[in-house]
Amino acid sequence: MFAELPSRLSVEETADVLGLDRQTTYKWLQEGRIPAYKVGRSWVILRDEVKDVLEAGSNQKQRGETTPEA
Repeated sequence: MFAELPSRLSVEETADVLGLDRQTTYKWLQEGRIPAYKVGRSWVILRDEVKDVLEAGSNQKQRGETTPEA
């Protein structure tokens, strides 16, 4: 999903990969839901940081991860 993307994503590319519209993407950037850096009036969005946040929030077990005992 991320391999073919450039290391820096545009707002449009980020919206596309997350399945969001531009307005929601800008809102999430401002709220900090999407990791990014504001430089002047532009957003710098790093592909690997977005990927890491998505993986960290996944409801699927990662390789080698065990389920906690109830």
